[in-house]
Amino acid sequence: MTAPRTIVVGGGLAGLSAAHTALENGAIVVLLDKKPALGGNSVKASSGINGAGTAAQKEQNITDSPEIFYNDTLASARDLARTHLIKALTDHSVPTLEWLTNNFGVDLSLVAQLGGHSVPRTHRGKGGAPGWAMTSALVKKLEAQPERATILKGAKVVKLLREGGRVTGVEYEVGGEKKTEEGSVVIATGGYAADYAEGGYLSQFRPELLAVPTTNGDHATGDGHRLAVSIGGALCDMDQVQVHPTGFVDPKDPSAKTKFLAAEALRGVGGILIDKDGVRFVDELERRDTVTEKMREVAKAGRAPIRLLLNPEAAKTLEAHVGFYKSKGLMREYESAAALAEDAKIPLANLEATFDAQRSYAKGLTQDPFGKTNHTNAVYTLDEPLLVAEMTPVVHYTMGGIVVDEDARVLNTDGTPIPGLFAAGEAIGGVHGRNRLGGSSLLEAVVFGRLAGKSSTAR
Repeated sequence: MTAPRTIVVGGGLAGLSAAHTALENGAIVVLLDKKPALGGNSVKASSGINGAGTAAQKEQNITDSPEIFYNDTLASARDLARTHLIKALTDHSVPTLEWLTNNFGVDLSLVAQLGGHSVPRTHRGKGGAPGWAMTSALVKKLEAQPERATILKGAKVVKLLREGGRVTGVEYEVGGEKKTEEGSVVIATGGYAADYAEGGYLSQFRPELLAVPTTNGDHATGDGHRLAVSIGGALCDMDQVQVHPTGFVDPKDPSAKTKFLAAEALRGVGGILIDKDGVRFVDELERRDTVTEKMREVAKAGRAPIRLLLNPEAAKTLEAHVGFYKSKGLMREYESAAALAEDAKIPLANLEATFDAQRSYAKGLTQDPFGKTNHTNAVYTLDEPLLVAEMTPVVHYTMGGIVVDEDARVLNTDGTPIPGLFAAGEAIGGVHGRNRLGGSSLLEAVVFGRLAGKSSTAR
């Protein structure tokens, strides 16, 4: 019997996970990416990957379970929750992290609590960005199997091939030529958060976001969505676009359309947000949509710019992140609160009041008026150094996308699977509903990438 063939379209973490899982299930794999390098937006992911009930959590006496994670995700998704997809995401979290650690040597030993989570469950390693750590490890191992895995870069898929209603391959363009590959197809092309073109998905579904900067690379233009639609695939929740509250305003280019993301982990380890007068205005670990809305209210009231502050303890916890941001000129270190107050024209008395309140909340003497209960690294003092950066909301992630079932099979408009077609990662819709929790994009990429890879090899 000949080996099954799987064609993966897209070389981010979802596509790489699909490729490796297809290989594990005996397939010959061809991975195509329209860009000259693999990785997509996955390489930028900087906060971590969620897991509920992991060994790392148990070592740190964190009580968690797939059920608790499911409930947090359900609450975040609200009325657009698809329970079968949420269950697939949360039930597979522990084996997914074990797969990354055991098969690829990815360090996921540190755990932080991000917004919307009831417990710390977002895992990262001791080095740099976890997205880069995962993606580069999977790329390296895939490149080491040339006899069974072919990687084609600069190859843009333009058409899905079909025979008798089944997807049987792709047509793609590379080097000015059109070529074809045969096999089951996994779409892992990412989202559409950089689809600013006239008539593109953002202009169709969220035109008010056309003026908002993005964290996405120029590849995130919904190519896979259009491929699926071209043969009757269904889309869902296309108006659900996540605006992340914290993108860096680069002092060298404040109006830049593409911005670096200020990882949610910065707030998870104790970073606080203040307005132009040095006053907090939100629980920094609320859901992303809630923090974004509060920031917009502050700006509308004339209280911008909004700044993120990190004390030395918080900065040390994310030393690699902070070093990178400082090297890019996105984050500035002040020797004291007085130096910040003088430079930014913030009343020093306001900073003192904000810091005093932080200490009171951390000690349990008073309650945070915004409802914050996680006070990790909450002690700020006037005489210690501060790391400071200006923040602005940014288009970050698209919750809408291709409709799939819990086996990552693409569904047509009447809800039945399209034979031979699968999808994973940000290209799919419905997993997160109205709001994605931090740390769940990398998890979704690997979970549904692995589901798609396995399903693609079924006879």
